[in-house]
Amino acid sequence: MAQNPTRSKILRTAISGSPVEYRHVAGLTLIVTYIVMLLGAYTSAIGAGLSCPDWPTCYGTWMPFLQPDIIAESPYSALQIFAEWAHRGLAMTAGILILGTTIGAWMTHRKDTLIKWSATGALVLLPLQVTLGGLTVTEDLQPIIVTTHLGVAILILLCLLTTGLVAYLREQPNAT
Repeated sequence: MAQNPTRSKILRTAISGSPVEYRHVAGLTLIVTYIVMLLGAYTSAIGAGLSCPDWPTCYGTWMPFLQPDIIAESPYSALQIFAEWAHRGLAMTAGILILGTTIGAWMTHRKDTLIKWSATGALVLLPLQVTLGGLTVTEDLQPIIVTTHLGVAILILLCLLTTGLVAYLREQPNAT
């Protein structure tokens, strides 16, 4: 049992010596999540919400653009398919960043409950958001599902904004 605290302490020391501060990671996660939301709104605005008709793949593949026949035979334009595909891919990236932000919060801000729990809130909401994203496609853009998907995204963004803002304010070097 003595090894676990030692490993944890070594990892925290390594992280604290990194040139990237936690507030930068939290800020990047916030920005990427916001871009996912904007891309989702754009996808919806151009009528591309069902341009990848299955989920989690797109036309049964992870990379529909490697198969030109898919694009040629689709009733949607290449731009529409790309927008939906990019939204999904960037959302996956945001999910990984949210996980990293939460782990980082618990490792670098162990005594700061607001940072830890706001990051954790985003992570707890993430599986619901992923499920709603899938249902948005499989249930043919039912308005209640699409609206709930946006609502949960806003809650995640709020959690990340709290995390990033508090981390930024608390990590500022004191001016002398």
